Order: sequence, then C-alpha cells, then structure tokens
Amino acid sequence: MPVTSNKAPLSWKLGRAGTFFSRYDRKWRWWHYLMLLIFVFGSFQLVALITGYRILHGQPAAVRIALRQYPAIPYKHLDTSIPVNTQTGSTIYHVTKEFGPAMMSSIGVTVTALAAAQQKSGHDDVRIVMPYYSFLKNKYEIEKYADLIIDVRDKKKRQIPIEFRVWRMDYVFDPPAPPSNITVWKVIDGVNTSVSELPSDPPKPIPRTERVPVYLIGPGNRRPFSQVFRARNALQIYTNNAQGLPTEWQDQFFSKAAAAFLTHQATAKDEEPLFAPIRLAPHIDIVHLHGASTAYIAKTLHDKREANQLGSKPPAVVYTIHDYKDELQYTNSVASIQKFLDEPAIDDLPIQRHTRGNRVFLTSVGMDHASVVTMVGRTMASDLVEGRLQVYLQEVGMESVLKKAQDRRFFGISNGVDFNQLNPFSDPRLVTRKLGFPEYSLDIIRRQPSLASTAPDDPKALAVPEVRTVWPLSGAMNDYITTSKDRAKRFLVRRSLLKEEDLQRPLVLYIGQFQYDKGVEMFEKAAEHFVKNNMIFVAIGQPGDYPLERLESLQEKYPDDVIIMSQAAQQRRWSIFCRAAADFVFVPSLTENFGLMAAEGLWFGSAVISTGAGGLGEYLIDRPAEETWSVAEPERDIHIIRDKATRVPTVTSSEYYNAYLFGATGSLEDAIRDAAADYTRNNASKSLREEYALRMIRSSYSLGWNRGHQDGPVHDYGRVYDIALTDRRFTSLSRHEVVEEEALLRRLSRQRQQNFHQIDYYAINL
Repeated sequence: MPVTSNKAPLSWKLGRAGTFFSRYDRKWRWWHYLMLLIFVFGSFQLVALITGYRILHGQPAAVRIALRQYPAIPYKHLDTSIPVNTQTGSTIYHVTKEFGPAMMSSIGVTVTALAAAQQKSGHDDVRIVMPYYSFLKNKYEIEKYADLIIDVRDKKKRQIPIEFRVWRMDYVFDPPAPPSNITVWKVIDGVNTSVSELPSDPPKPIPRTERVPVYLIGPGNRRPFSQVFRARNALQIYTNNAQGLPTEWQDQFFSKAAAAFLTHQATAKDEEPLFAPIRLAPHIDIVHLHGASTAYIAKTLHDKREANQLGSKPPAVVYTIHDYKDELQYTNSVASIQKFLDEPAIDDLPIQRHTRGNRVFLTSVGMDHASVVTMVGRTMASDLVEGRLQVYLQEVGMESVLKKAQDRRFFGISNGVDFNQLNPFSDPRLVTRKLGFPEYSLDIIRRQPSLASTAPDDPKALAVPEVRTVWPLSGAMNDYITTSKDRAKRFLVRRSLLKEEDLQRPLVLYIGQFQYDKGVEMFEKAAEHFVKNNMIFVAIGQPGDYPLERLESLQEKYPDDVIIMSQAAQQRRWSIFCRAAADFVFVPSLTENFGLMAAEGLWFGSAVISTGAGGLGEYLIDRPAEETWSVAEPERDIHIIRDKATRVPTVTSSEYYNAYLFGATGSLEDAIRDAAADYTRNNASKSLREEYALRMIRSSYSLGWNRGHQDGPVHDYGRVYDIALTDRRFTSLSRHEVVEEEALLRRLSRQRQQNFHQIDYYAINL
C-alpha cells in the first residue's frame, strides 16, 4: 500500500521562508522599511564617525600658554633734542604688504605717508618693496627689473626652485593734473576754424622728491605660487586666495622672495651707476619692515648676515608694529615655515622660543631679530612697557618687548597727518564740484604758529599756548570754510542722501571698520542722544566682527536720523563729500594707536566726539566744563572786532579745544549735549562758526609728519635709524677693504673704457 504524506514539498517551503522577497510576497512590509532605515542611519553614522575622526586627527594640538606676570619697567622715549645724523642719501627700503594704490588698512596709510615725508625731505633715498597685485597691471608704467630664484620644499621635503620676477614702477605722491586742451585757429578747407589740441610743450619731469621707486615681487613660475597676489582691488589683498594656496604660504613666499631681492640689491655689483660716488659700494642702509606678515624677513636677513651674504655693509633692520592686538596674535604653522626653509627642519633655538604647539608667533620673531623695534603710538608703547596696557596673548611677545625696552631699542612713535592723501582744499572730487575749501583759509592757518609740542618728555602732541589767536577773516563769504561745508551738505541733499530739513541739523560722521574695539557697540546709545539733540548720524565703514544686522536695525529704528553705509561702492562714492559736510566726527574707539579718523576729521574742520583712548589723547583737547558757555557768548574769552569802514570781522580767541571727550572725563550724553550746544551757539554768528572750523584745521595742521626744526614723526624715525646703524656689524676689516678696493678698480676701469669710446667717437666724426 502506497504511503502518502501531508507535508508540502521542501522546495516550496524554502521558497517562502528562504528568501527575503519571493514571487508570492511582492509588497514591502513595515519591517522592511524599518530595516532599511536602520541600515541607512547606521551607514550615515559610520561615515560621520570616520570623517570626524579624520578632521579631529588633522587638527593641530591645542596651544597651551602659561599665564605670566611681567614686571613694569620705566619707558624711556627717544631723545628728540638730538639732531638726526644719518648720512644724506641713505638708502631705506620699506617692505610692506600695503602701499599707495594698494591700501586697505592703517598700515598702507602710514607707510605711504612716511615714505612721502622722507622722500620730500631730500635727505633719504627711499624705496618700496611690496607684492605685485594683479589689479596694478595696466594702471602704471611697470617695467621688468630682475629675475630671481628661491627654493621651496614639496610634499616629499625636496627643494624645488621657484623662479619669480621683480618689477619696477615709480609712484608719484601728488601727481600733476593732466594737461588741458588749448584752442588754436587753423585754416581748414579755406575756413578759419578753432581746434582743440594738447599743448606742444613736453611735460615737466617729476622731481625725485615727489616720486619713489616701487619694486613689485611677482608670482612664481610653478603652481600654486603662480597664483599669489591675485586681487581685483585693494579690499581683496588679504582675502582672495587661490585654491590650494593658504594665506600662510602666500605670506611666506613674499617674505622669502623679498629677502632674496634685498640680498640681490645689497650685493649686486652690476647695478651700480657708472658715475655713482666712488666711496659707495652696493649696499642698503636700512630695511624697514611693516606689519607681522613681514616679520620673518628679519630672521632671514639675520641668517644671511651671519653667513656673510649681505655684502660688506649689511643693512640694519627696523621692525614696526602697527596694530599690536592683531600682530601679536599672528602665527604661521611650523609646516608652513618648514616649507620655505633652506634647512630641512626648524632646529634652532631662536625659533623654538617663539613656538607654541605647532604655531610660530612671528611678531616676537621679528622683534628679536630686528635692530630696533618701533610701535605706532607713543602712549600705547609707554602703557605697554609700564604695565598699564593689558594685551591678549601678551605672554608670547612681552618678553621680547621688555628686552628691547631695557636695551633702549623699543620706542613708540605717533603718526602724523598726510595732507596730500585727503585734502579738502585740493581734492579734485571737491574742486570740480566747487566744494573745495578756500585757499584764503589755508593761508591764514599757515601764518599761525604751530601748536605742536616741542617738550621731549611731554607725550602730548599739541600744546595749548597762553596767548590769544587772531583770525583776520575775509569779507567775501566764498573765502569761508563754513560756506564750503554748507555747499557740501546741499550737494548731499541734491543727491538724495540727506533731506532738505537736514541742512539746519548738525551732521555727525563715523568712518572706519565696524568692530567692537572701535566702539561700535556704543552706536545704539549714541543714536538715542543724537536724535534727542536733533543731530543726524552717518556711519560709513567696512564690515568687521560687529554684527551688521544690529547696525541695519538701528537705521530701521531711526530712519530719519541714522544712515548706515557698509558697501565699498558706497564708501568710494560718498565718503569724501560726507567728510566735507560733517560738523562732528564720532570716534568711540576703546583703544587707538593714533586715531587717524579723528585727525582727518579735524583736517576737514570737524570737531571730535571721542573717548580719547590711547593715542587719541595725545592731540585731542577736551572742551572745558564752564556752564556759562552755553548761556551767553560774552562770558567766553572770544571776541569779534569789525573794521569800521569795511565791516570785515577779526576774531580773537583763547579757545583751543577741539574735542568733546567722554568716558573717564564725562558721560557720552554730556559730550553730545555740549557738542549740540556749541553748534547752536556758533550758528548764530558766521564769524564764530568760521573761527571754530579754523581752529579744528589748525590742530590737524600742527600734526604733520614734518613739523620743522627736526620735529615730527619723520625725524623721530631718522633718530631710530641712527640707533639701528650704530648696531650694524660689518664684516672683517680685511674683507671690507678688499671689497671697497675691487669696487673702486671696477668703476675706474669702466670709466676709462667709457672715455676711450668717447675719444674714438670724436676721432671718427672729425
């Protein structure tokens, strides 16, 4: 009897349970979706874990800096009574990332003004070394100068030669106006016709004192260094980096290339002019480094001098700190520095002392290897050395500062005002619109004695005289500064930046970066007081670390009283006209080395509402607190005398204040209220208002770079150069004599050959 079974075939059961999906089950169930979600989530977590591990593993180790207390030592300033003894014609090379047409910060403004003052003195031979930014091409007559080579290490630590070219151009500080066409009469087709032509006279050559040679370090011939220094405008010189080219590599490339060029200039015998003075061998007297990005050049030149690679007269190195807050924190990684070293590793003690973790603090490196270190701002330098100024990360630089100060090789030098960069009397944007300040006012300011302090031990830049000032005003209103300022306000009304009712309101101007250390956080509180005193507030600046949204919300809160302009195009379009129209400038900085905005505000006839912090206190004179000033004019020591026949006024005044300070001396509310009260009182008399503007410009005019009688910042830097040159070490005497003798024989030989050629030429012609 056959045996039967109720069990299904085995293959069928495996088909149902042995596979995830089968032809009998084609629909996804909830557990399918759950398993897929778990798989995707697990894969994502695994990828995130691996990526995070790689990122964290590639991050540099935390930089640990032990907090230290440093002793306060007395600051000893330069002896300004000692005359400058540098030799006439001393060669000075300023090395900078900013200059002239490539200015973004105070470094560029300072270097340009200093170089102009030195060159115009006729005492020094000034040169500039800077990057060849791409936007400079086709804007100047630039010619090839030299082809040089530096070595850079690749990923395998092998040295790869990088060729780069140095270009040369002349930068004119105050270029003459282009020649205007002249109208001449010519007979054309029998008709006497007027024709406009350019003048036939050749343009006058620009004297050496009005221009300076600029040497431009070009990019390399290998990627990524062929992409360095690319920027569309000056605002991108620090931010527009090519892919695969870190900022540190770009800075190190410039440093090494600039050092190679300086070595070439100090030793290249074939660059000497034929008729140069026989006593001079090829050399550089001073290399002046500006900013933390050039600090490593001091170390490179020091090593070359030790290796006798800088000729018989190696240059003295001066390093200037422009912004102590940012520069003390400026670092490069050890890997970035090793990439540009001639030796395979950093094993020397001077560099290790400035290394924390894998970061090298370059400002302290520059200070240790420079002959003399200067800091912008005498007050800031004094406060730093004597312990009144607390600096973030001071542990990485204070040791170098104090060592230089003990050796009398650390000095603070306050800046001056360059009257050519922004000049309300001659700026073509103002003059062409008939908004320029009158020359009559400038003439009477020039006739007044300078307010510059000459006391060597007095940190104040301005001294209040005990005599009264006599201002012989003009009888023509076009000779008044206030007339030009009113025209500038009307210009802004016609351009719809201001309203018609704003013509009778005082205009307060802020120009600068929107940063916390510039006091921008006070804008909200200040705006309340500006509105309360019927003042209009205009802020023009570049975005910084302060939230721009908060400034924009302030404008939305006070649409009729606050104007915020944060775009570069707006700044280029409106800044010069707002400066000319402003009645006051607002400078609420928490710290300032010099405070260029305040000094420029005075130059445009505007009083300053400020904290007076840092270097601002050197030249800002606070308004006295006499309450009677806001009650009646006869209580003040200022008088108006009119000629009986012509009725032309003459103002005599013993008032010299130029600022309304708040903070340690008073509240912000009181300073703004006093400024508004002075504006209302002065508006009642054109003569009083004109005296007020003249007083502001006189204060700024006393802050020039060259203040006469060997006073002023340009002469202080000359004294610094004297100190640096006394520390300059020459090579051995025998080597020095041999080089001088070779140079003399070489020049005499060339001169003799030249004379022979001239004799042959005349003999042939005869």
